[in-house]
Amino acid sequence: MADVEVRSSHIEGVGVFACRSFRAGEEIRRVNLLREVTAEAPIREDLGESVDHCSYPDGKVFLWGSPDRHVNHSCDPNTWLLYDRDALPYFVARRDIAPGDEITCDYSLNAGEGGGWPCNCGSPRCRRQVEGGFFGLPAELQREYRPFLAEWFVRRNRDRLLEAK
Repeated sequence: MADVEVRSSHIEGVGVFACRSFRAGEEIRRVNLLREVTAEAPIREDLGESVDHCSYPDGKVFLWGSPDRHVNHSCDPNTWLLYDRDALPYFVARRDIAPGDEITCDYSLNAGEGGGWPCNCGSPRCRRQVEGGFFGLPAELQREYRPFLAEWFVRRNRDRLLEAK
């Protein structure tokens, strides 16, 4: 049995849902990275690829595959991304997740900058608008998220993080 499945989501189009229980702190799955996006291997929109399905760890760009590219944003996410020493991401449960729960993460975590979009997560903590990456978050949320920041993000943004304390 698969641990997660893709199906219709009330947040946005389709999402990723738990097929079994996960305990807080449990690794859910390693992100399916299709490839590093480079000048020699660019995004192929003609094949349905999109920059919306990419992550940007440590100055690189990686194209995500299914099911992970369907994980939706939430302002009160139940997962975070843990990066191993090679900057490869894993979804980790932030709190207990029951079968049938949608797997979500906050797209602002480990993002130095970022464009904005209206949020449809429906969480009581919904910010209604997601903007500016980690440093665009309210100060109290930045403090809450600090333990979940990737080492590469901390290293690249050390001065900004020190200023924000």
